[in-house]
Amino acid sequence: MKKIVWIFSIALIAFACNNESKTDSTITVKDGETRSKLSAGSVSEADLKAAAEKREEDRKRAEEEKMANQTTMEISPSVFDFGNIPHEVPVSTKFKITNTGDKPLIINDASASCGCTVPKKPEEPILPGDSYDLEVTFTSNPGQAGTAINKTVTVNGNVPGGSKTVSIKAQVSK
Repeated sequence: MKKIVWIFSIALIAFACNNESKTDSTITVKDGETRSKLSAGSVSEADLKAAAEKREEDRKRAEEEKMANQTTMEISPSVFDFGNIPHEVPVSTKFKITNTGDKPLIINDASASCGCTVPKKPEEPILPGDSYDLEVTFTSNPGQAGTAINKTVTVNGNVPGGSKTVSIKAQVSK
């Protein structure tokens, strides 16, 4: 029985590896040049060019809209030093985000460089001239005892360049 299964398996592999295909997967374009039907599809060159031009126009329109809605922001301080902090005890500080532009400032995300640092971003847009206190909480991990830490928070919004970064520093006690 094992011999029959073995022979059947070898025969199946031999027939499966046969590269002679009855389907024609190529097309003749011009002057005897052939291309794969899989890559050529049924779209003409003119349709492909028109689709590429439309994508480029859409990209330019989106970029113009993005630029039209940009504003500016300042964050202060840019670095906050907690000094010496107790091991595994949460400490918090606030960074003041000020909309210095003439359009509403929309903070899309405020993310930290590690999970031990947690920022709280504003949920509502910050109007021109207004400010928001970005609270950042840091809790040291057991492995950080006796070390100096330097963590960053990246604030993403509708500003040129897309983001600004602030940092916190501390010396974690043992």
